[in-house]
Amino acid sequence: MCFSPAADLAVGAALLPVGVAALREVRCRREIPFALLPVVFAAHQLIEAAIWPDAKMLSGEMLDLAVRAYLFIAFALLPALVPIAILLLEPRGARLRVAPFVALGAVVSAYLAVVVLTEPVGIIVHPHALEYRHGVTDPWVWGTLYIVAVIGPALMSGYPSIVAFGVINLVGLIVVAIIYFQAFASLWCVIAAVASSLALVHMVSRRRLTDPHRIDGVAPVPVA
Repeated sequence: MCFSPAADLAVGAALLPVGVAALREVRCRREIPFALLPVVFAAHQLIEAAIWPDAKMLSGEMLDLAVRAYLFIAFALLPALVPIAILLLEPRGARLRVAPFVALGAVVSAYLAVVVLTEPVGIIVHPHALEYRHGVTDPWVWGTLYIVAVIGPALMSGYPSIVAFGVINLVGLIVVAIIYFQAFASLWCVIAAVASSLALVHMVSRRRLTDPHRIDGVAPVPVA
């Protein structure tokens, strides 16, 4: 499948019912941020579907606003939301291994939010992808910190479905960086969006958890 307005629209539309299903599995407030991920990614892809020049939907100030909204979700929201969402799901004793990523994500999110909201933004159209222009200085540094903040907590999780989310994103990141680096942000976000469907897998799997573990975050006691 090539990446195009139709592809973004298809991914966004497909993720909406996934997000609704994930949210229906929520039993306590600390599960809400993670269950929201498919909805966030769905909105992200639908915004990009409107940004494509081929879609002929936006221009001028509305296009600028849409580009900023897309970048705000990608650059500012996700590095804060993903670590917090995973930390809240982990049992109390396991949260310390995720906490550093939450702090890092907050720093990355704060800096990138300022950039997205105050610096000029734009797009360059490539075959089957969009390249987003922004005012991030030292992009390699901030890009590395971003990747660690978003993927690190998933890889450190004690839940296999969340680890799988991290692995898929890491592999996708490497593949996109090698094959199509110019449109890295756009293409990796598509992969991350598809991977976010694992949020539903995880939420369904939480049915098997005991109430103290699921609702109160009490880790199960190992059986000798």
